[in-house]
Amino acid sequence: MSYFAPYIDGTGIHMPTYEDRLEDLTEAYRNIFGIETELGPAVPDYQLLSVFAKALDDASALVLQAYNSRNPAYASGNALDLLLPAYGLTRAAGETDASVRARIRHSLAGRSTGTADALLAAVKGAKGVRDARLYVNDTDSTDSISIPAHSIAVVTDGGNGEAVAQAIFDKKPPGIGTWGSTTVTVPDAQGNGHPVSFTRNTDKMIVVYLFIRVLEGGNRDEIRNALKGPVADYINGLGLAAPLNIPQLYGAAYNAKPEIAKTFIITDIQAAVSGESSAARDLVPCAWNEKITTIQNGGVIFYFS
Repeated sequence: MSYFAPYIDGTGIHMPTYEDRLEDLTEAYRNIFGIETELGPAVPDYQLLSVFAKALDDASALVLQAYNSRNPAYASGNALDLLLPAYGLTRAAGETDASVRARIRHSLAGRSTGTADALLAAVKGAKGVRDARLYVNDTDSTDSISIPAHSIAVVTDGGNGEAVAQAIFDKKPPGIGTWGSTTVTVPDAQGNGHPVSFTRNTDKMIVVYLFIRVLEGGNRDEIRNALKGPVADYINGLGLAAPLNIPQLYGAAYNAKPEIAKTFIITDIQAAVSGESSAARDLVPCAWNEKITTIQNGGVIFYFS
């Protein structure tokens, strides 16, 4: 990727990497002093350009931390705690950032007054449900994911089957069908049974590869131990059907332990679906009934240089 000026748009904040900055500075140097100018790791001028690129990269990391600290989807630790009062929440002792983010999503859904939002909030509040997603087909024909006409599809991450079905039955409008791979019979007030269908999510297991250059004063084991958990927590905290925006992992990694952020440079981050050979640098898509998660004890792999 070539250098570009940092910018913020509807999809978030975008910044060039250290390598992009160094390449741009090197090109500018050659334009000033001549295309044939010798530049390499052993040349003092190249080393000076590397210092400039690192300083710019450090400033970008700080800007990224500040940007992410105001978004509960990316904030961590104390920064995330400062956002909780706006949602009427406090962190329980020992609660992880991923769990806090899930409760924020539930809180937002619970405040909704629409029928679909109220149904989704009820499902999320059912016993054992960690997350849920609702799809509505209000057309006269089957939709693109095979939901029948005038029906709903609920996808849950965890949850007691009877409790989920009861929540759907209690909140869905009369005459609206339910569709999914799991069906539970729910009795009405007269004791008549009604089949209620929903779908349990499929985990989409991925492996993330972090390529890191260790700088003076950096320690590989310390960097690995500091980054591994927060990067995995960020991925595992994604909602159902949420794709993984791989560049956002830079923020999760640099924010993991700010006091050592200046001892390393993340030169690349890639992610691959478990069992597949190809890796992506931009986005890992997620189907309507999937949840992206990392492989336990091996989902974050480091390559140091």
